[in-house]
Amino acid sequence: MKQGLLLIACLWAFSSWAQDRPFYGRVTDKDTKEGIPFCLVKVKDRYEGVYTDENGRFAFTANPDSSRILIFYCLGYNKLELQASQLKTDSNFIHLTREYSSLKEVVIKDRTGKQKHDYIGKKKSKHAGDCYQKYGEEDAVFLKADKGKDGVLDEISIFITDEGVPDSKFRIHVYTKDSATNLPATELTDSNLIAQAQKGNEWVKVNISSKYIHVEEGVFISVEWISGHGNNDKSMQSVKHAEVNNHNGQVLGLTRNSWKGKGSIKYMYHRDAFHSDWTFNFSPLYCPMIYGKISYYKN
Repeated sequence: MKQGLLLIACLWAFSSWAQDRPFYGRVTDKDTKEGIPFCLVKVKDRYEGVYTDENGRFAFTANPDSSRILIFYCLGYNKLELQASQLKTDSNFIHLTREYSSLKEVVIKDRTGKQKHDYIGKKKSKHAGDCYQKYGEEDAVFLKADKGKDGVLDEISIFITDEGVPDSKFRIHVYTKDSATNLPATELTDSNLIAQAQKGNEWVKVNISSKYIHVEEGVFISVEWISGHGNNDKSMQSVKHAEVNNHNGQVLGLTRNSWKGKGSIKYMYHRDAFHSDWTFNFSPLYCPMIYGKISYYKN
């Protein structure tokens, strides 16, 4: 049932193409041959795309005689570009190779002091609103940190409400902040960070201590709506707000904002589905309920 709904949703997402016939396939890791979950399948230079399911399967409709180029991409892998005309109708196996980027040199200091913990963002925040978004969209919030503490991000906490389908999965990103534009810039995560709530109205905690991400002056943390669109037979209609009828999957909680004070949250940005540009999401009242736990050493 779920797989069938997923295929229908994916076909619908590509409905703006010059329809000719459906294409089915699977995106896998070239070395392990395992399916890559929630891999992006996107039309190059257009705002159209779908995600693979949890097993790497995809489906879309396209004109095989066109010269449109498809991009297959997932964090941690090299991008692959193929023309639609190269794909068969069925049993397309797309293999992605892992990306081994050269990271900047990390200087490990002699830490003889006591390890301590701190938080970036508002840990004690009250749920005051809901963030309804569509399949493929992304929201990021900048969490300011004390640069003098030389902190490392250990854990990310995100509040998911009980609206929509709270147990559907979402993807987490961590970005640096561009000093000139204040926009999310370099991605600091090097692989899929997939999380989910259980029943909703709860904090979803994700341990990322193994990533060894330095927060310096702060980082952007975002939520990407990758799931819930066609992969779950539960209703997507909002129970609390009748006018909301097109959100997908989990709903991110909102808390009261403090733009004029000295609060740690200063910037919030939004990215539309399958876009690359960020837009400033100004709200004088609310911001996403996201915070991070960091560790540092103090003599």
